[in-house]
Amino acid sequence: MRDLFKLLKTSVLILALVVCVYIVGGDYFSDSNEKASTSSQNYINEAVANLGDILATVEKGTVSGGGNDKLSDSVKSDYQPVLGTGQLVENEKATEAPSGAATAYDFPETMYPYRAMLSDTQKEVYDQIYEGVLELKENVSLCRQLDQSSIKNVMNAVFNDHPELFWLEMGYSYGYTSKGTVISVMLKYNETADTLQSSKEKFLSAAGKIINAASVLTTDEEKEKYVYKAIQNMCVYDENAELNQSAYSVFVNGRSVCAGYSRAFQYIMQQLNIPCYFCTGYANGGNHAWNIVYIDGKYYNVDLSWDDSLGDISETISYAYFNLSDKAISVDHTRRELSLKLPECK
Repeated sequence: MRDLFKLLKTSVLILALVVCVYIVGGDYFSDSNEKASTSSQNYINEAVANLGDILATVEKGTVSGGGNDKLSDSVKSDYQPVLGTGQLVENEKATEAPSGAATAYDFPETMYPYRAMLSDTQKEVYDQIYEGVLELKENVSLCRQLDQSSIKNVMNAVFNDHPELFWLEMGYSYGYTSKGTVISVMLKYNETADTLQSSKEKFLSAAGKIINAASVLTTDEEKEKYVYKAIQNMCVYDENAELNQSAYSVFVNGRSVCAGYSRAFQYIMQQLNIPCYFCTGYANGGNHAWNIVYIDGKYYNVDLSWDDSLGDISETISYAYFNLSDKAISVDHTRRELSLKLPECK
């Protein structure tokens, strides 16, 4: 955590220097800089004030590194990994013919990277599981037989690519034969599935307000920053929040944890046609989720849930974990499993 403090302090100093150059340059090249947009100046001013407030709080001891645990208490890691439970099936069930292939879906790699990590056979099962969730199926007889490691990757890929499937529970079970071949998947749904139509309307209405406001902005970075701020304003970090692994908890309930924040941010960015990925790993002593976003030809890490927690402390909108490289975020974040295959953030 001492490294985090140094990172924040360095960020403030560098940004302050940039502003000084900006201001001095504005006096020297007044004609050209008068044409600079007000939004750019406001962006810099807000960032400087924000980082300054956070750093001031750090120095006061409310948020501190080194031997102080208060920063660790402020930012939490409450992601629940997707867990599958296997069940040995009866021999006669094991001989049943696999179901037909699912409907063909258009899942471009730039928007759905986890599907692209799978083999062709696994992709067919991925599409079938996705279709099953849309139809609220509880038991899906697989169109292709997989081993237990493969079904784990398929299920993780579906969860990680599709934040809009908020009614799907994190846990699932699968049936396998005496040879270890998985032939069926049993899906579980949360309480929103009981009133799915009205739940979707609430979800889409809340998300739509942010999407509509962000869509009129000019650049992808402006859109990203607007969404980042809007979600911080609408949600509070609450480890006891209901449905906290889903985007629904953010948009409708206004209380969530890292997984909910990350899926909500991912969903909005997808609707704005900006590639944004759900990234999982380890941070601050627990399983954690954040995002990787593609802005102006480069990939960046963003951790919205931690920034919301830091913002609550300093009573600002925090951007301390906004658009970081892998090197910068590796101070306290480590990718795991399929997320290791996501693009590098340089």
